[in-house]
Amino acid sequence: MSTSPVKTAEDTELATTLRLSAQRALLGCVPPTLRAVSVAASEQCIHFRCYFAGPASDDDKELLSGAAAAIVADFSDPWTISEEYLELSIPEPMCHLEHLVYLRHESSTTSPDVA
Repeated sequence: MSTSPVKTAEDTELATTLRLSAQRALLGCVPPTLRAVSVAASEQCIHFRCYFAGPASDDDKELLSGAAAAIVADFSDPWTISEEYLELSIPEPMCHLEHLVYLRHESSTTSPDVA
């Protein structure tokens, strides 16, 4: 029998704020090759991971970096953000962070894996 860590009200509020902030920041910032975006928070750092189906252009990365900046702006100092832009061809499985905030439909995709 495994036990999972008890989530406090503060943890729940942080998770909700992070998910809503990320989804709002992505509005109008989803390039055609983007497969998925996931986020997580630990030790006052927000982790922002994007998967692309092919090479991401500098413009695509700049667009999503703006979204990442909008996310961290919703949190007070000393919060920081780390950004990952990964290329992974379809149907290769993706390894998502704790909160999956964008997932494109892909007909050959099975259920998303969360790490």
